[in-house]
Amino acid sequence: MSRSGKAIALSEDHKPESEVEKTRIAKAGGTISNGRVNGGLNLSRSMGDFFYKRDKSLAYDEQLIISKPDVTVVDRSKEDEFIIMGCDGIW
Repeated sequence: MSRSGKAIALSEDHKPESEVEKTRIAKAGGTISNGRVNGGLNLSRSMGDFFYKRDKSLAYDEQLIISKPDVTVVDRSKEDEFIIMGCDGIW
């Protein structure tokens, strides 16, 4: 978001090696090597990749890879100029 000419970050990358993601992946029985979940994916959240979401004993937000978003709520201001929404797949 641009507010008064300054960029305001409203999201963060969900890398497998971040503490939150690493903890969830380990609890789901996964490992991270070279930044990859079980040596495969280099991300920890996605809409697809169902191979990593098939443990029926775990809730959807406890799987190796999840699609649960983080939501940032920001009060709008008259200084807000624009917001850019996208994903890494379009950049």
